[in-house]
Amino acid sequence: KILFNPFLCFFLYVISHSSSHQLFEGLKAYPGDHKRLRLFRPMLNIKHMYKEKLLECIRRLVEIDQDWVSNADLYIRPTFISTEPSLGVKKPAHALLYVIMCLLGPYFDNKTGVLALWADPPKYTRAWKGGTGDCKMGGNYGCSLSAQYEAVDYGCQQVLWLHGEDHQITEAGTMNIFLHWINEHGDEELATPPQDDIILPGVTRQKFEVTERYLTMSQLFSALKQQRVKEMFGSGTACMIRPTGRIIRER
Repeated sequence: KILFNPFLCFFLYVISHSSSHQLFEGLKAYPGDHKRLRLFRPMLNIKHMYKEKLLECIRRLVEIDQDWVSNADLYIRPTFISTEPSLGVKKPAHALLYVIMCLLGPYFDNKTGVLALWADPPKYTRAWKGGTGDCKMGGNYGCSLSAQYEAVDYGCQQVLWLHGEDHQITEAGTMNIFLHWINEHGDEELATPPQDDIILPGVTRQKFEVTERYLTMSQLFSALKQQRVKEMFGSGTACMIRPTGRIIRER
């Protein structure tokens, strides 16, 4: 007698299609005139996955669903995972490419939209030199969840990720970080860390006159003490632009 167990069958299916390889991107469509959705800079937002046929499929999918979207923004996530019928870490011979979409509401649960960031430099590192911190891969996000929950315990919405012994400011959660300030030379400047192995690419820096430079916590604290900081904010595809109201740091 053979007993059928749906859960066991699903479990066996999952482990027999181990997704050791995965990649995803994120882009948005905004309602314009006559409520017609428009993709925002799709070639830049799906740079690592850009293929002309894929973009055409996404365009057609958005066109089909635009009546359902109404006046909201639409978040679009192309996703690529391996579906190799074996358990192991190797180059896959089979893969699945799919796209999921959802209506985009407020990303953070605080009413003001002004973020509190939590920084604990000795304890956590989001990415490292020579790694894959500049790519949207699940491994870059899964390891950040513990720190994110700890940030919430401190009353913060995001982690301010720091790197190195000099505590370089890298990102705010999954957002690029920007500092509008009067720099050490007395010049007004909009600064953001350069795009290297530990910084996710972003399109916001292409909209403004931005100085790409390394920023440290000691530079930020000195500028705050001297009242040289005009504004600090993060930007991301889903998060949009979110100002920073305070930074909490363990002493």
